[in-house]
Amino acid sequence: MKKNYVVAGAILLSVNMFAQEQPKVDSLKNYYEIQEVNIFGKDKNEGPIHRVDVQLIQDFNKTNVVDAVNLLPGVSITQMGARNEGSILVRGFNSLRTPVFFDGIPIYTPYDGNFDLSRFTTFDIHSISVEKSLVSVQYGPNTMGGAVNIVSRKPVKALDIDGQSGVGFADGTGVNSYFTALNIGTRQDKYYIMGSASLLKVDNYLISRKFDGTPLQPSLERVNSESMDVRLSAKFGYTPNKTDEYSFSIISKMQIKTSLPMH
Repeated sequence: MKKNYVVAGAILLSVNMFAQEQPKVDSLKNYYEIQEVNIFGKDKNEGPIHRVDVQLIQDFNKTNVVDAVNLLPGVSITQMGARNEGSILVRGFNSLRTPVFFDGIPIYTPYDGNFDLSRFTTFDIHSISVEKSLVSVQYGPNTMGGAVNIVSRKPVKALDIDGQSGVGFADGTGVNSYFTALNIGTRQDKYYIMGSASLLKVDNYLISRKFDGTPLQPSLERVNSESMDVRLSAKFGYTPNKTDEYSFSIISKMQIKTSLPMH
């Protein structure tokens, strides 16, 4: 009688062990496998980069960098300081936190770090790019707002000649500005040469017609608002292959700008 109890106990133990060895079904895992989503994209994410090219600049007749950058979303322009300097704001950060580069070279002013970006004309510029959010460490410090890079023009054919001239009109005063520019260059198999010359002259700009004249400002033509920008540049580039490029640029700029009276 005792042997029968032992056999029965062994059979029950084997049944319990067999039940424990059965694989468990994870219903939650199966649910998420059904809901799986595959995302396909580019390997390299350059982030939010906005660019304005030379064609867009000419279509909107933007003669300086500040007005050209104003075509891009998320960028604001301002005239600030006692020197009435043109500047840009990227996500609320000015040029002290959003550095400006010309062909990858940073532009700085030793005095207070601010510079008049509206004095940079667009006649020899190929494009202007604005990088927002996080940028590469290669741009250096002070890039909380992003970075702005101005790319100069390069010739695209053996004889590349481009010129433009124009005048600006103010309602009631006739012609108040004019500009002229000429770009001549050549592109060969392993090198290119580009020369540019430009002149931008602004006599004045108008204030509101609702303004009542004063002894310091008797007419609608703003007093001491004239400016003149003369720019000469030359660029030589060496391209030994399809991936490498070495360039040398020389820029000479003369500007005359009168300060607005503070009253």
